[in-house]
Amino acid sequence: MATSTRIAQRYATALMSIANDNNTTEDIRKDFTLIVESLNVSDELRALFNSPVVKYHHKISICKEVFEGKVSTLMIQFLEMLAKKRRESVFQEISAAFTELYNKKNNLVPVKIMSAIELSEDLSASIVTAIADKTGKTVLPHFSVDPAIKGGLIITIADMMIDASVRHQLNKLQVELSGSYSVTM
Repeated sequence: MATSTRIAQRYATALMSIANDNNTTEDIRKDFTLIVESLNVSDELRALFNSPVVKYHHKISICKEVFEGKVSTLMIQFLEMLAKKRRESVFQEISAAFTELYNKKNNLVPVKIMSAIELSEDLSASIVTAIADKTGKTVLPHFSVDPAIKGGLIITIADMMIDASVRHQLNKLQVELSGSYSVTM
């Protein structure tokens, strides 16, 4: 496990503990979502978070100016602490680790479902229900369309991928017939 991942896990675990004690885990999850979205759309804010040159007190004042009133007091305090400890550059990793802890605590599982065409609401609902039945968790589905898979589905649950696409089946058939494997996209 990389050092930054361990650091992120420690901070996320500590923040989850405090949020649990204060019954604010949902607020903190929303705060992380807002800040990460802000970092993703603002090159300047992302550069500020990642800059080793900008002094921590400048970072704190800018973060307060940008986020105060939009995120919880606990998140503002957390951002201040990260800036003082020079850990703000791992904020997005901390957010991802916190989300994993939140999902585990609330029995949620994010699932990516890719299809070649847009799925009907009924089919989407039945796929989500089937996954929920198999996992015993509430599914947080993310549907996407990629015509390159030609048909079928690719379902990704955590680190497990189920590739039931026509493209995958054709590649397997090609391997069986030719004795070699080549990726065709």
